[in-house]
Amino acid sequence: MDDFWTKEQIAKDKFDLIQINIGDKCNLTCKHCHIGASPKGEKNMNAFTTAKIIEKIKQLDIQTIEFTGGTPELNPNFETFLTQLHAAGKKLVVRTSLSILEEDDYAHFLEIYKNLGVKVIASLPSVFEENTTKQRGVGVYDSSIRLLQKLNKMGYGKDDLELDLVYNPVGTYLPAPQKQLEAEYKTILGEKFKIHFNSLATIVNMPIKRFKFDLQKHDLLEAYMQTLKSNYNAKTLQNIMCRRILSIDYAGFVYDCDFNLALGIRIKGYEQTPFWEIDFDSFAPQISFDSHCYACTLNSGSSCHGEVIPAFDAKENAKEYYGQVLTSSSDLKTSACCTLDMIPQRIREILPYICEEVKEKYYGCGSPMPLALEDQTVLDIGCGSGRDAFILSKLVGVNGFVYGIDMTENQINVAKKYQSEQAKRFDFEKINTHFIHDYIENIDQHFTENSLDIVTSNCVINLLEDKKDVLKKVYKLLKQGGEFYFSDVYANRRLSKEIMQNKVLHGECLGGALYINDFIRFAIEAGFVEPRIFSTKEIEITDEKLKKLLGKTRFYSITYRLWKIDGLDSVCEDYGQFARYKGGVAHSEFEFELDANHLFERNRAEHICKNTAYMLQQTRLRKYFEVFGDESIHFGEFSGCETKASEQAKKDKSVENFACGCC
Repeated sequence: MDDFWTKEQIAKDKFDLIQINIGDKCNLTCKHCHIGASPKGEKNMNAFTTAKIIEKIKQLDIQTIEFTGGTPELNPNFETFLTQLHAAGKKLVVRTSLSILEEDDYAHFLEIYKNLGVKVIASLPSVFEENTTKQRGVGVYDSSIRLLQKLNKMGYGKDDLELDLVYNPVGTYLPAPQKQLEAEYKTILGEKFKIHFNSLATIVNMPIKRFKFDLQKHDLLEAYMQTLKSNYNAKTLQNIMCRRILSIDYAGFVYDCDFNLALGIRIKGYEQTPFWEIDFDSFAPQISFDSHCYACTLNSGSSCHGEVIPAFDAKENAKEYYGQVLTSSSDLKTSACCTLDMIPQRIREILPYICEEVKEKYYGCGSPMPLALEDQTVLDIGCGSGRDAFILSKLVGVNGFVYGIDMTENQINVAKKYQSEQAKRFDFEKINTHFIHDYIENIDQHFTENSLDIVTSNCVINLLEDKKDVLKKVYKLLKQGGEFYFSDVYANRRLSKEIMQNKVLHGECLGGALYINDFIRFAIEAGFVEPRIFSTKEIEITDEKLKKLLGKTRFYSITYRLWKIDGLDSVCEDYGQFARYKGGVAHSEFEFELDANHLFERNRAEHICKNTAYMLQQTRLRKYFEVFGDESIHFGEFSGCETKASEQAKKDKSVENFACGCC
């Protein structure tokens, strides 16, 4: 791809915000700082320049003035800026390091901000202490939390006093969609610290100054630049921040943005003209671009003010919609990936605590995580970067254990990198995960027979060549009463060679999909006598060329429950047995869904077949159910194997065409 700035000639619009970079002196030395600010900073605005800028701003019809640095509070002329521009009726915004406001010499700025109605924008790279410490140093996280709480008590984050936060990744990965991260920040800060704020801006780490040096040191600059370029979105050029912002440096010279300021790239035609000498009636210069500008033009646009435009089409909307699972596919041809409404609430509550890079590299087609997982030993096959495995590790608790296996080394390395941090985020005293780099087909080389309680996978089986062999190996590894609970993609007919070898269809998990009846046969041959469907959703094919290729072939995302239980019948048999759900399963206190046809309302006795009785008596579910009756009298085949509660629920929800879960 050619650099966009060689083709685009973009002029600055009538700017509506002046951003004053008051200097490079800061009380912190952050690893990602694009200015390179530090306590030793020497480029700081003097009284003469301050007076000239104030005088000129008063003459302009620009209402919003923003201060940045460095740490603005460290400049002796900063208070003069605030008082005089407030008196002139300007709206004031300050980007602060927060921690400076705990120091005795600068704590008074809190009252100044409140009295002048200053909007506060505070950097908080992560809601977790470890990540913030990596970027900003020891003690900064605790200081920031205390100050945010103090700002809340003063009325910030509510009423008319605005408090915004700024997120940027702690590494070379890109931020998740802004709305998603904002929701996660509000959830975690609210739950842990009772902190409230107005909005969150997500920014991309600029490959300049200190962050660039760190990339070069670790030989990551080229890869990072390729990441930025591959996510470039030309439509962001309509709203990039440099079109409406004017940045002024400590000496009074002007720049298109704070990032160009950091690199010394002054506005074209005004390289030697200070701000106060410019005639803004005829001011329409072309914006100066360079390679760092890719960081502001990816996906939905990112800058020091966060996303600058909303998602621009249905496919990009889908990407944001899948934000809690962080897919990076930008050209979806099908709806093979799950939608957010398929993710149970108990899993949504955990997602904000999953490390950002882990989520960014996630792919999946469902939420294969059953209930009642406490203290279980689980294997996630095809675990990728570990998103599902880490969620499972939270659900099994510190006394349970989760293994993950995947063939992709860089994915497994991401998972391994965050094991310790995830344990800390979950307040676990020890790590309860282990990740294996190997092919799924080799799982029997890493585990002994009858050693696992549960095996899960998320849209992986379809990618394997010998699906029957893997099913057999999973069956052997499970303990008696164990379960293979997983989501995958299936077809309503056997696929042609042309469909199976289509690169797009295979990449979107459709080309390897099994014919549903073939899967059921393979599962039974492996030992899983009665496969049960938990949920199903038809996959929409949105690409017209693919529709013509597929014809009448239809695909479904299905979550199956396969139980390893001796003595199951091949069809449902009636022995006059009943089951009663006693309650006690977390997140399912009033009703428990065994599968698509078996919903148990608490304390309501339901007529069940023998297979269902075994599933409730001979598995980890036994402590939550009472089963009445035995197998002394056989009443024939159990026709219409479905609980009354499930039948009523389907009527209540007007659900049609439910797939049979057991017969």
